[in-house]
Amino acid sequence: MIETVLGPIDASALGTASTNEHILTDSRGLLRPTREGGTLDGPIRPGILGDLRWSWMSLADNLTLDDPGSATEELAAAHADGVEAIVEATSWGMGPRHADLPEISRAAGIHIVSAYGSYIDKTLPGWWSAQSEAEMETAFTTALTDAVPGTSFRAGLLGLLGTSAQITAAEGRALRAAGRAAAAAGSAVSIRLDGAARRAPDVIEILTAQGLGADRILFCNIDKVLDAAYVRDVVDAGAVVEFAFGSEHNFADLARDATDVERMQFLCGLLADRPAAAITLSCSVWTKGQLTRHGGMGYGHVVRRVAPALRRLGVSEEHMEWMLVATPALLLDRPPRS
Repeated sequence: MIETVLGPIDASALGTASTNEHILTDSRGLLRPTREGGTLDGPIRPGILGDLRWSWMSLADNLTLDDPGSATEELAAAHADGVEAIVEATSWGMGPRHADLPEISRAAGIHIVSAYGSYIDKTLPGWWSAQSEAEMETAFTTALTDAVPGTSFRAGLLGLLGTSAQITAAEGRALRAAGRAAAAAGSAVSIRLDGAARRAPDVIEILTAQGLGADRILFCNIDKVLDAAYVRDVVDAGAVVEFAFGSEHNFADLARDATDVERMQFLCGLLADRPAAAITLSCSVWTKGQLTRHGGMGYGHVVRRVAPALRRLGVSEEHMEWMLVATPALLLDRPPRS
């Protein structure tokens, strides 16, 4: 049974799924100066796209997804491309708007599974980061077994839980609390790792010490660190890894996203080395510039462009089905409601 924002569905009904997307979010807490030390102002627009791609987190408007109508249109287009389900992974620190999700799901005709969690420490509202570990566990348990606050639906998993290069006290409390709550509810936990660190083994150790199976841990955006030995260690530990396609942006002079070519080459190598690895795919849309209306690849990029390219590169239909359908369903499947 998979919990969606419109109620539980059988795991076999999930279909082709993206495991890490954002529909309505506010990430302006991550705003930074341009690489040259200046600012970008106003709404996102064609004339600013060059500067924006050079300094992706330097325009406040780019760091918000704030229009349910636009979200519905973008998701409906992705559904027409063949995306049948997405995980909405917006957690505290990114301005979640959980109550708006059911209407968007109905209008777009797509399954939405809502995560519930807390992002990296520097983005967190004070009321969250000040909570004790027990209070966090209660919040997570409530979202999984009763309802996400302000809604009538249950969270389908916990996440997106943020971790900094050095895991902070608040992040550690959230990880331990989430591990226990998820283990008790039979849920998964999705994790955001800092791209400058190699913290996946530490996170696995923290979560499994709370009783959570490694196969219930999803490391989103693993393509932030295309280190073959490191990623092999993660999948060998039994965790699920996600590759997110469609973003090729710059953040600082020596910090940029991988390209989709680099991601595909790495993924093909991983499949060759570890054919049984648990892998999911996403577009990880979290900014306006990733929407098709602003020249981005949109929520349908993996199904529309990446999956056909992977097939042309020799990835088998069995592996494509495993990454796009079977692994997401296994990850999100939970015991029936009592």
